[in-house]
Amino acid sequence: MDRRRFLKVAAAGSAMAAASGMVAAKAQAGSKTAFVFVHGSWHGGWCWGQVEPILNDAGHMTVAIDLPGHGLNARLPGTFGARPLDAAAFATDPSPLAGIGIADYAAAVVVGAERARAAGAEKVIAVGHSMGGVPITFAAAGSPQLFDGLVYVAALAPVPGKPAGAYLQLEDQAKNSKLGPALVADPAVIGALRIDTRSTDPKYLALLKEALAADVDDGLLATVMHLLTPDAPVSIYGEAAEFSDGFADIKRTYIRCTQDQTVVPSTGAAIVADMNAAWPSQETNLIDIESSHEVMFAKPAELANMLAGLA
Repeated sequence: MDRRRFLKVAAAGSAMAAASGMVAAKAQAGSKTAFVFVHGSWHGGWCWGQVEPILNDAGHMTVAIDLPGHGLNARLPGTFGARPLDAAAFATDPSPLAGIGIADYAAAVVVGAERARAAGAEKVIAVGHSMGGVPITFAAAGSPQLFDGLVYVAALAPVPGKPAGAYLQLEDQAKNSKLGPALVADPAVIGALRIDTRSTDPKYLALLKEALAADVDDGLLATVMHLLTPDAPVSIYGEAAEFSDGFADIKRTYIRCTQDQTVVPSTGAAIVADMNAAWPSQETNLIDIESSHEVMFAKPAELANMLAGLA
């Protein structure tokens, strides 16, 4: 590359960096609200990548965390990389994430909220998708002073006297959720919920798409599949939460995906009903969106606009 061309490329890169910095500065300097995004099983903070820019452009701060064992914190079972896959070995290989518990998850959410406060946010709203509803609840139950709002997106959550896993046993959930057949190992044996994100079996991939992302573009879903990791700790679904007094004052919203075949719509309604029974002074607002479970990929703009309306 000659010097003139190099300088042009460098100038363009500097301009792009400056533009990116201006967007970040706008989001931080002009915003009083920060959204702390918490992903679900097998995902990482990257899964909010189509939602965050819309909120940033609207002047809101965002913090997308990787929970322990997920994203860049992921650890993979040794049998996962061997192809062709030894299905029997994969089904019995203990998960390296089996020892992760809800205290680890909740601590990560608290750190995300503290980062948002340190950056100048006066209002912090934690957004949990799917399994992510469990750690945002535990985090807010223990440190309610850090959170002004909780948003459950197609999520599970514990309530007083009932762990999140209890909702997986509801008749409609157990009968109509399509996710169960996609699990490739017994969670009691390996200590995790396990899927095969590297599978090339068309029937298995079709099953995952139907369960998680029936309305997501095939090209985008193929990219998502390459970013997912196979394991998610299972112990968190059986743990009961102890709620500090301040939790009742936190504003709660449940965004229910009407085409969800993972956390079926009636399960969301049951969670909201139990929340309202537990904390009648601050009822949980139930909002519907026409989407599959993976709403952040299917309807990112609509989801972002819903969240902005809660800021």
